[in-house]
Amino acid sequence: MTETVQQKRGGKAFHSILEPHFDFIHQQRQRRKTWQEIAGLLFSEKGVRVTLYAPYRFYRRKLKRAAKPHWENSAIDSQPARPNTLASRPQPRPAPLPVEPVFKRPDLSTINTEEFT
Repeated sequence: MTETVQQKRGGKAFHSILEPHFDFIHQQRQRRKTWQEIAGLLFSEKGVRVTLYAPYRFYRRKLKRAAKPHWENSAIDSQPARPNTLASRPQPRPAPLPVEPVFKRPDLSTINTEEFT
């Protein structure tokens, strides 16, 4: 009999190997080191072997995510779930009255119809 092996789901979320070294990468960038030099320093000083693109991608992604507030934290800090939109809207102005047309209907009682017959 063969047994089916079920794969585990919901394991640990992926974390970059460079996560603990973010401050080190940031310091090296402030010292105007190239990404290739940073990759070499990570290997020689920290024992982390990565390509020269890995610190670049990690650093840029980390800065981009730091600029955006996290959705769970921003909901708690800022506004209620459903703000009252009527209070924040300006009061609508009444629509202007329609302009009276220039055309005037002729008065049929003043027209002499005998001329046309």
